[in-house]
Amino acid sequence: MAHADDMETADQASRTEVDLNGEFRLKVDGKGRVTLPAKFRKVLSSDLTVTRNPFDECVYAFEAPGFNQWVESVMSGAFPERRANDRKQDAYHRALKSRARDVEVDSAGRIMLSADMREACGIDKDVVIVGNGSRFEIWDAQRYEDELASVDLGLLFT
Repeated sequence: MAHADDMETADQASRTEVDLNGEFRLKVDGKGRVTLPAKFRKVLSSDLTVTRNPFDECVYAFEAPGFNQWVESVMSGAFPERRANDRKQDAYHRALKSRARDVEVDSAGRIMLSADMREACGIDKDVVIVGNGSRFEIWDAQRYEDELASVDLGLLFT
């Protein structure tokens, strides 16, 4: 019989391997909550981290380990020579981490998006949730349509 520690380790390993796909059109309720697609709720934990994307175009949502991996990836991309106690690096790291909020998926499968986060990303009522690998993104529906229209997938195949 498996030990509780082994089960917890296996559970954590499976969570870090989440690969989210798809596009889902939903609404934000009057309190700023959005229901997650059932497909996502089946594979995600109930503790997530949300943050504005770097250009304030949408909200990124991660499981906590995925968010920390993303921050480290961004930092190592910008600063290949990572140094402890580098003021500039510390400032960027702090800025990325300060924009994040820990949220919990409630019993109805919803997460809360703060008013300031919704405002910064132009999220009003209609949203599109898009799976993007280890994270999902929450876009204002019109902004998403505009972004999608600007992408020519044909260029990938020429």
